[in-house]
Amino acid sequence: MNSLLRICCISNRVKPLQPRECLKLLLPVLDHVKADSPDVILLPQFSLTGVSCGSFFSNPALLDAARRALDKLAASLRDFDGFTVVGLAVSDSGRPCGACAVLLGGTLLGFLPVEDGPFGVEAPAAGSPLFLPKGTVFSRGDARFLVLPCPPEELAAHSGEILASGCDIVLVPAAAPACAGSLARAEEAASALSRGLGIAAAVSCAGAGETSSPLLYRGFGGVWEQGSCLAFCVQDNNDFLSPAEVAVSDVDLDIIRARKRSRVCPAPAFSSTIPTRGRRGFLRGISPLPFLPEEGREAALDELFSLQAAALMARLQNTGIRKMILGLSGGLDSTLALLCAARAADFLKLPRKNIVAVTMPGFGTSDRTYFNALALAEALACDSRDISIRDSIVQHFEDIGHNIAVHDTTYENAQARERTQILFDLANSENALVLGTGDLSEAALGWCTFGGDQLAGYNVNISLPKTVIRALVGRLADTCPDKSLKSTLQDILDTPVSPELLPPQEDGSIGQRTEELLGPYELHDFFLYYLLRYHFRPSKLFYYACTAFSGVYEPSFIKEKLLLFLRRLSAGQFKRSAAPDSARLWEGTFSPADFWMPSDAGLSELSLELDAIDF
Repeated sequence: MNSLLRICCISNRVKPLQPRECLKLLLPVLDHVKADSPDVILLPQFSLTGVSCGSFFSNPALLDAARRALDKLAASLRDFDGFTVVGLAVSDSGRPCGACAVLLGGTLLGFLPVEDGPFGVEAPAAGSPLFLPKGTVFSRGDARFLVLPCPPEELAAHSGEILASGCDIVLVPAAAPACAGSLARAEEAASALSRGLGIAAAVSCAGAGETSSPLLYRGFGGVWEQGSCLAFCVQDNNDFLSPAEVAVSDVDLDIIRARKRSRVCPAPAFSSTIPTRGRRGFLRGISPLPFLPEEGREAALDELFSLQAAALMARLQNTGIRKMILGLSGGLDSTLALLCAARAADFLKLPRKNIVAVTMPGFGTSDRTYFNALALAEALACDSRDISIRDSIVQHFEDIGHNIAVHDTTYENAQARERTQILFDLANSENALVLGTGDLSEAALGWCTFGGDQLAGYNVNISLPKTVIRALVGRLADTCPDKSLKSTLQDILDTPVSPELLPPQEDGSIGQRTEELLGPYELHDFFLYYLLRYHFRPSKLFYYACTAFSGVYEPSFIKEKLLLFLRRLSAGQFKRSAAPDSARLWEGTFSPADFWMPSDAGLSELSLELDAIDF
């Protein structure tokens, strides 16, 4: 895919003062990584000489040998069509200077200076004709990258330079001494820079083969994209004679461009196209649950629930409303909304009886969800009210002339609207705030009734997709000290997701299962994440999903559900356009700050490219 750029970071083993031996050790490594068809190969500073040459950097014989090694390296890369960044020492009018050579295939494009080199090398003279201008930008297709030789821990000091370059990727060849904590600081610096500027950062640091006196070096390399580490390698003491440490990953320009701070687009000094060629595999991790971080998930869920409660507390405090009311179905969404209301009430020193939880059994309500709802309201000590909607709906069908035996959209939506009417009328009588329980996934799919559960006084769940709501309720169940409440929450987690608007099965079990009708929520949430946050085109959504769910769903099934997702996304926009107030708890929601589309727009034209996908 043209938006993917493959970066290979190598921390190669060296033999200080022996450029020929350095090259001899390096060439087999390059032959190996070229099989992955990288667009950029990044090597450390002084990867052709070693960083610990000391006073011998001033020896012309060493500098000549380093230049011959570079020439031989370039000759070996004639069949390679990507960029290579490799470090060495060069003579600048007789002065030994650290340099990073940039090659395109087998052609040397020029040298970039190492301004803060080790003992034995000097800073380059100002305006030296040997070196490319500072801030030179290179490009590979649409991707712009800046080569910035510096210690990784000092990246933050160069953020202005990086912003001014308008680059998508910063390549950091390094030769920083190791000490306790330095590796963690380097990782954090690269992660923070890529996150703060919305770009990718790649680092290759010298290490293996270097001296350990007076300084110690530890080789490592990694690729970060907007704060996430895509690949990482570090010198392993258990494999001390390894010829190199290699980290390779694909960075995605669509993801970078969606969040990059700088929009400067300077004309690159050197550029190349991305050739059309086959590549082995897809070298980046793609989580099937992108809304949920793989590391620190519990802490992230705790923070999210705290933010959700804080948003509700702010609305109550600013309006002076002291009561909350919601429909409690025994499903995941209303369960989380009630737990959030209880947390908000506790922090505001309000009695739990100020929360009115209304169960409204209808034609599709199962015993399991009904009794779970009652048990939940009792365990949380809120004001529980039970109002059946069956008689009122029968009367309503007689009034409008609808046959109750016809289980169509009218049959379903009348129940949702009756429940909403009850909630708002009770809210008027109690001076209470109606809490919306619908989630982000349902909003995306239009899986709500306009003028029914689409309405609320304030939406507490609308920023959260179904996969996150399930994880949040699971987290609250795991940490719940009340055994009875914990058991109820666990059974709610085990209950199939359903609007329960159609009659149950003969055995009383749920007869309408959402994921059997729409497809798995984990798939729809995956589509939603990459569409809202990074504006992926449909074919790319499909490509990513096939990779993330390989071995779980067949490509034909993913394509079918993606088409359904796009169709329902456009058809349901009129509901989102009339959505009640809510808090934007993270980037990538249907908040006007993140997303807008006309209510009468269609996505059929965008979906056409999926027709060309064959199996």
